[in-house]
Amino acid sequence: MRMHPRQRGVSLVELMIGITIALVLTFGLMVLIMGASRGYKTQDDFARLQENGMTALAIIGDSIRLAGFYGIGNAATPVDATIGAVSTATDCGSAANPPAIDWALNALAPMVGFDGLTPVNVNATLPCVLATNFQAGQVLALRLATGDPLRDPNGDGNLSDAAFVANRIYAQGNATGAILFRGSDYGTLRAAAATRRLLGGGDAPIFEYQAHLYYIRPCSRPGTPPGCQAADDNGRPIPTLVRQELEGNVMVERPLVQGIERMRFLYGVDTDGDGVPDRFTAAPAGGDWAGVVVIRVSLLVRDTIGTAGYNDTGKQYDLDGDGVADFTCTANVDCQFRRHVFAQNFQVRNVAQRRGG
Repeated sequence: MRMHPRQRGVSLVELMIGITIALVLTFGLMVLIMGASRGYKTQDDFARLQENGMTALAIIGDSIRLAGFYGIGNAATPVDATIGAVSTATDCGSAANPPAIDWALNALAPMVGFDGLTPVNVNATLPCVLATNFQAGQVLALRLATGDPLRDPNGDGNLSDAAFVANRIYAQGNATGAILFRGSDYGTLRAAAATRRLLGGGDAPIFEYQAHLYYIRPCSRPGTPPGCQAADDNGRPIPTLVRQELEGNVMVERPLVQGIERMRFLYGVDTDGDGVPDRFTAAPAGGDWAGVVVIRVSLLVRDTIGTAGYNDTGKQYDLDGDGVADFTCTANVDCQFRRHVFAQNFQVRNVAQRRGG
């Protein structure tokens, strides 16, 4: 009878070698997964930066392009708010920023910028802006007619039965001028022949009238509205682009885009009348806002979550291209956020109307 040799198991040395190889492979796999995760997080952060930056530029750009537009009309049409007896209650005018009354209705000044404002002085200049809701920097005010024209329900040229919102302010213009009025008053004004019509007798197109005021708020969601506090946004306040806009007869603050940390406007001024900017400046000489044909908007955008282990300390960001840093992350700023500068030029399309007015 043939005898088989006794089978032997794995020796201790072999077992230790096997475990070591397995640990090395496992560690390598973990490093690979962590690297892929960090790469995904980085790409996701930059995607969100780009999305927020482009969205903010698009919103501001739409208002800039429409600034000074108050309906169809001659290039030099005046804008009248007295015919419709329109007024505002909570406004943004002051002694430092005239007119103090009905500031939002000052349609003959469709664009004006403010530079050097701080939380200390902003409320004296723009009373609708709370000191706690303002991060030092520039402010841009625009007045315009926005959106699509009201639809003529019956196609008869009479817009009295259009879908007006009673307390909302509207603009209607033709070659003789433009008027501002409340939606609830249009029928009465039309009966009194105080509205604007086109050749042939039909009503001129009607648009919603708006005043927009852009600035940066130091938080996204005030825990105790309306003012921002250090404990907001879970103790890490997120700077947010906001816009004051007309709601009925009052200016109301609306948050637009999170993560907008700094904002810079440069105004392209046309000095020779050819429609092309001859120089860019932070403040047109002599307050010549009618000469501004292009506005360059620059935004410093940061992500809203932050990345553990990421350090932005010492990195400088130049928003206006003058070679001087407009922002540097220092010890008193949260430097765990990724940042990027976005910039775009926007044409101011209604210069002729403003110069004529």
